[in-house]
Amino acid sequence: MFRCKPERNPKQVTLIMLTFVTAFIATAVLVCSVNSYKWIFELLLIIVLSAGIMAVYRYSMTEMEYEIFDGSFSVIKVVGQKRTVVCSLSLSTAIMLIPKAEYTEKLKAGQMPVINSRYNFNQNMKCKSYVYICEFNGKTIMVEFEPNEIFVRVMLEEIERAKKNDQNPDKE
Repeated sequence: MFRCKPERNPKQVTLIMLTFVTAFIATAVLVCSVNSYKWIFELLLIIVLSAGIMAVYRYSMTEMEYEIFDGSFSVIKVVGQKRTVVCSLSLSTAIMLIPKAEYTEKLKAGQMPVINSRYNFNQNMKCKSYVYICEFNGKTIMVEFEPNEIFVRVMLEEIERAKKNDQNPDKE
């Protein structure tokens, strides 16, 4: 078993909280000072509050862990003491594992397969992430995550091993 846990960017968390607190205060001032169309600003206040709670929960309280074990790649979401496996994919169905920047370039050039589902399991907003594309239930899915270089190297090795074992199941 090989596990990777990305480091949280504390500046990003502070910036997210500061942005939503500022937006909430500005909207609250508008609610108190504007009498015409007050309901629009009240609705905007609820939207800002909801988006702020969701963003703070997602980027400050939630941690992601990536794990390779027994030919599968798993993503584990950790909130407090609760650990939940949110994704578990076989490495033998891998199509590619490439950096996000390279994926974007190939997508613009039209060199990428059609993606049916996309999942973002990054712990930080702006980070050096990788894209894992594989087959799942007959569909092509993309998982974006932020591993370290050692994890990427191990994952590429495990993908090769899983594909060889899938082609030669009796040689295990």
